[in-house]
Amino acid sequence: MLHRVQKDQRNLAAFDAPGATVRVSDPIRGADDRLSAGFTEYTEASRLTWTFDYDEVFFMLEGYLEVQVEGRDPVRYEAGDLGYIEKGARTTIIVPERAYMLHVTHPAWRSE
Repeated sequence: MLHRVQKDQRNLAAFDAPGATVRVSDPIRGADDRLSAGFTEYTEASRLTWTFDYDEVFFMLEGYLEVQVEGRDPVRYEAGDLGYIEKGARTTIIVPERAYMLHVTHPAWRSE
């Protein structure tokens, strides 16, 4: 299967996440929800506590954010950086202003 998502087809929508003002979309979903790919946009300063029940690779397109995991030094991701967060990680994501990224999750991080 081939799938193309054009710029005007990203369809980001508000996502209810306490502590964050965020919009997400997953325009690409693999068969049987084995993976998903899409966009995450934090539209203003946010602080989100999130436990990952999937593996995620992300590429920062704009802005920056910091990911904190208890017992480890915080990691800052800036535009152009590629990141990975392992399934089971309990994180605090801090966005000082705005951040926009492409994400790929395995398995798909939510069912639609």
